[in-house]
Amino acid sequence: MSSRLKALLNRFSRVAAGLSADAVIVMLAASVLLVAYQYNGSSAFFRMKFMPYISSGAPLRPLYPAFYWYGCSFLLLGLVPYLLMRLVLGFDRRQTGASAGDWRFGLKAAAGLYLAFLPLLVAASFLPEMRMKYPLYPQATSSVGAFLAYEAAYVVYFIGWEFIFRGFLLFGLEPAIGAHSIFVQTIPFALLHFGKPEIESLAAVAAGVILGWLALRTRSFWYGWLLHSAVAVTNDVLAWMHQVLGW
Repeated sequence: MSSRLKALLNRFSRVAAGLSADAVIVMLAASVLLVAYQYNGSSAFFRMKFMPYISSGAPLRPLYPAFYWYGCSFLLLGLVPYLLMRLVLGFDRRQTGASAGDWRFGLKAAAGLYLAFLPLLVAASFLPEMRMKYPLYPQATSSVGAFLAYEAAYVVYFIGWEFIFRGFLLFGLEPAIGAHSIFVQTIPFALLHFGKPEIESLAAVAAGVILGWLALRTRSFWYGWLLHSAVAVTNDVLAWMHQVLGW
């Protein structure tokens, strides 16, 4: 073995000795799960692989791609990483951020932040790019029943979307890097907003920090889920009101 190779291996060993095995598992698993979700959990994947086999007369058929997408979020970004934390990493439920945590503070904070954001949501709803973007599936506004079914699935989607960032990455990395995990999870969270209106992608940076802080403060991701879901549903309701009232 050459001296150069030995030196390289020795250097790698010194670096590896300072790594947290749990943190490495969390970061690699999050990367794999997000890639799997992007490629196999999308509505486009469903349309290509499954839509041709669904009867044209099936109830709510145009919304099936959304239901698939949102279900994959719950499974790949929520359930799978939660099980990894419990069964592989040995975290208890509170350590995963999936418990109720400080529910008194959490509910008050979520309600307060929602009320603070509401005027901004109303103002943003008048922007053409926001009215064109939401709801993500225009067919959701075809009837009240379709809208309610769609929004119920949308809320389930946010369980996975919130947990992968404010549960798996945030609490999974906290033992190794402390509160810096707030900023680490904000990076992929903001990047995955690419393709949405620029104002929303920029807001995702601030939202990632706020939601990360809220999760650490309450020791639970649920209040971020509640806030994020409420904001998203409000966006859709406002967009629908613009359509109906012609604002």
